[in-house]
Amino acid sequence: MTTTAAWVRFTLRPDDAHTLVVCVPPTGASGTSFDSWASRMPTGTALAVVDPPGRGPRLGERPVTDMAEYAQMIAAELAGSDRRLILVGVGLGGVIAYETCRALAEAGRDVALLCVVAGRPPSARTGGSRSITAVDARSYAAAAGLTAPEPVKGPEAAEELLLAPILADLRLGAGYDGRAAPSLSVPVRLVRGTHDPRVSETTAREWARYTDIQWTEDTVDGGHDIHRTAPGPVIRACVPAPVAAGEPSRRSLLSVGVGAVTVAFGATATPAEALAPNATVTAPLQTARSGTGPATFTSAAAVDPVALASAMIRHDTGNPGDGALTLPHARMLRHLFEDAGARTETVETPKAGNVHFFARVPAAGPTDKKPLLLLGHSDVVPAIGDPWTVDPFGGEVKDGRLYGRGALDMKGTNAAFAAALVRHLREGARFDREVIFWSDCDEEQGSHGVRWLLDKYPGKVEPGVVLTEGGWILNQKDETTPMLASLTCSDRRAILVQVETRAYATHTSKPNEGQAVVRLGRALELLGDFRAPIRPNALSRTYFKELSRATRDRAFAAALRDMLSARTQPARNEAGERAIRASGHPELHNAMMRTTLAFVGADAGYYTSIIPGRASARMLVGFLPGGDDPATVVRGLRELIADHAVLSVVARAGETEQQALERFTGYLAVPASTVDTDIFRMWRRAVTVTHGKVATTAAQFEAVTSAVPFREKGIPVYGMYPYTVDRDALRRMHGTDEYIKVEELRRGTETVYQLLAQLRVPRGSGSATRGREGATGG
Repeated sequence: MTTTAAWVRFTLRPDDAHTLVVCVPPTGASGTSFDSWASRMPTGTALAVVDPPGRGPRLGERPVTDMAEYAQMIAAELAGSDRRLILVGVGLGGVIAYETCRALAEAGRDVALLCVVAGRPPSARTGGSRSITAVDARSYAAAAGLTAPEPVKGPEAAEELLLAPILADLRLGAGYDGRAAPSLSVPVRLVRGTHDPRVSETTAREWARYTDIQWTEDTVDGGHDIHRTAPGPVIRACVPAPVAAGEPSRRSLLSVGVGAVTVAFGATATPAEALAPNATVTAPLQTARSGTGPATFTSAAAVDPVALASAMIRHDTGNPGDGALTLPHARMLRHLFEDAGARTETVETPKAGNVHFFARVPAAGPTDKKPLLLLGHSDVVPAIGDPWTVDPFGGEVKDGRLYGRGALDMKGTNAAFAAALVRHLREGARFDREVIFWSDCDEEQGSHGVRWLLDKYPGKVEPGVVLTEGGWILNQKDETTPMLASLTCSDRRAILVQVETRAYATHTSKPNEGQAVVRLGRALELLGDFRAPIRPNALSRTYFKELSRATRDRAFAAALRDMLSARTQPARNEAGERAIRASGHPELHNAMMRTTLAFVGADAGYYTSIIPGRASARMLVGFLPGGDDPATVVRGLRELIADHAVLSVVARAGETEQQALERFTGYLAVPASTVDTDIFRMWRRAVTVTHGKVATTAAQFEAVTSAVPFREKGIPVYGMYPYTVDRDALRRMHGTDEYIKVEELRRGTETVYQLLAQLRVPRGSGSATRGREGATGG
């Protein structure tokens, strides 16, 4: 042990205190940084400060520069306390407090809250990049505006008194690598200054990754030293005044929302067991960013789907192509479902941190009904390249919209699935079949998604029906009246092709005729003007027939009817183009009528004085099942640009183009899901409950999902985004400033809840063989 003096010093120790707040100072400081806090603490709260060696009352001791030792010393003095424990870390003290939480967890001691004030997260510290010298310490002191104490033996001695603890803490931080630091089973609260020049808002919000339980945030007017300049607001943000009822359970924390919200510690929750079977209790999303202190929630049986989706977004599960980091996201879901009484399981893939998550709710009793699977994916496409106006992983609510990567696709739907199911569980519901929630980790890219898991673990998931992402709910052009809700029964598929040109490379001073880049541009212009024939398949025809009846736009309806009744291809093309122009969602409806081309990348050049001899681009060719033949389309595109470029199908390793086309054609031949199931009929009824007299229909999805492995086995898979979207929201899917409307997410969650409600069996029933479908004659 390095030192024998106490690390934790009490500055306020009332006998009746049931909460202990322990404050860890910032770089170079001692516990005296919190001298002004004692007089401001809430009733019933004890205050203790960490006094590191080498400063303050421990000036003569050797500083500690090893993070693990530092945290262990603090934890050793706190592990025996029986009080409710809150750790507050300022600046570097935030990471120290985080590591102390880890050490306390190993000792079996719970922490009620970790509060980080003006601190950078563990991920911002990469460890041992360079040696730290006195020059660095002087620079830090100057930048921070620190001054030496009054000299005792001269200026040099005073400077040494100032610099020694700064130097020790800079070395402590520089030697710490937090890139692989795990999330905690502890709520984390961030408090930051509105004008902090040293820790940006984006960097500070990375702390959201380090909790499985709950992430909250508040702002206080001021800069980096708000714990000294504004102690009152910071204390109110970090230490909400307890109420007489005592500390809430983890369940009550989750019941009032997991996200950018604040729960007052000590608030009580109405037990789910006490609720009536169909009781509805709501907890509106409240953000606490005004600097006025934390918001307080009353209890709720229902998880707020907006808060839950916000928490999901703040887990950066971007998939670069070989799988995402989904383990922290899965841990959050595990706590949510286990506290509601569900059994959970995490399945690892060969990539570290890339995991599938399952929550299972068993049937009420013996049943011949196969499970209902709620299938979502936790990974999202990266948010790089194109600029966002908000933090893509901030989960910010602004102007009635929840922004963030995955808000629409598909963390919003995941939140609706999870919140609706958990609400039923907290109400004590029992279902006529097993209900499974599966969060897939590799849907966007990667090789360890649904097909991999089903092949590796046969029999683990054998559903009767699957609900996943897919169909949309659209409004009339007034954007206020629901028009049509669709449940998709088949996916489009897309094949990747490459367009390449070659010339000779040469010096840029002597440009040549027929440069590769110029020839590529001409080929892409031809492909950009390409329009495939209008050929809606059977599912699309069903959808457009219902749409023609549902829309109030007479010109749009007439164009759809003309397209559906056309007897020749030219007449169908003309009517289809009219319908697309008249549609409020032209991109969506175009993709449901024909084969499409989407350009996804280009490559040429590598040095400013060289004209490249090669240029290439890639595009996805999207096909409707039952539509155009892929081999015929590829051959036609190849002929279209034959004078300018070479087109080839991007095949798998060791696979010929012909084999790739045959494999792809096989995917398109997978039959669509039947609509003759109780779940499809339950969906129709649920939509009418939440959206009124809206038309409902089966449909063709315009994209691809993880449904194919199930449909290949004849298992019905239905796709739904349960919220109403407008054209702007749809265009931002996989794009910049992706968002979902807050109220539509809540209404969509209610739709899922109403669907699941039809699976409930009466309390006291000993059998689940007859479900709600039989009782209603559906």
